[in-house]
Amino acid sequence: MPIKDKVSTALITDVGRVRTNNEDAVAEDRELGLLVLADGMGGYNAGEVASGIATKTIAEVVRRDWKSLPRTNPPSVKGMPSPHATLLKKAVEEAHTTIFQAAQSQPQCAGMGTTVVVVLLHDDMMSIAHVGDSRLYRYRFSQLQQVTRDHSLQEEMIAKGHYTREEAAMMVRKNIVTRALGVEAEVNVELNEAPVEVGDTLLLCSDGLTDMVSDEQIGIILRRNGDDLQGAARDLVQQALQGGGKDNVSVVLARVDQSLAPGRPWYRHLLDWF
Repeated sequence: MPIKDKVSTALITDVGRVRTNNEDAVAEDRELGLLVLADGMGGYNAGEVASGIATKTIAEVVRRDWKSLPRTNPPSVKGMPSPHATLLKKAVEEAHTTIFQAAQSQPQCAGMGTTVVVVLLHDDMMSIAHVGDSRLYRYRFSQLQQVTRDHSLQEEMIAKGHYTREEAAMMVRKNIVTRALGVEAEVNVELNEAPVEVGDTLLLCSDGLTDMVSDEQIGIILRRNGDDLQGAARDLVQQALQGGGKDNVSVVLARVDQSLAPGRPWYRHLLDWF
């Protein structure tokens, strides 16, 4: 059974109440279990261009190189990314190069960049690639957990011990990102992998949501909507708009409805009888 029949999704992006254009972009390929969210930055419409390039390029590269992935999941080697994670890294790096070259060669795109968070579901696992402060959360057993850590000045100051989280919230601007696609010649893509279980709901979101809606509120909204992913996505965006909607707001929700483990070959079932 293909991934698309095992996972339900809902994607929404909204311009918000202040901005005049939407610099966020979202994409999915349900056949492959791919989810992408990008939050662009730059003057004029350049941020919109950067996020659009990111989502389009990442999806294209994953589709292009999908057949090169091993048919069976190879044994994991401690400290080494899986082939799926390696593919995501390659896709994000190609998107970065395309954005950077456009920013260097087209005056109207100078200085543009984008954050990105990408998930690839496979074999009861999720491979994750992210750059910047767009986030991935996992909602399991009514508990919301932030999976990614923001690449932001605030998080770096906390990690280095310069401030407590409470102090940093008051002393350091939250939205200064330390990594983004297209801004510098090289980009450092963070990779992670984690197991997923039937019933897990994944949330990819831009900071237009998390700046306006607390983690506690997000958990309440997901709990209140139960199995209604579209309703949950709409309520999350609406909550951000009611909180001020100071930025574009984007949400990608994905719920694992069935195990993503590959099925056993038919002859294995036959051999079990002997």
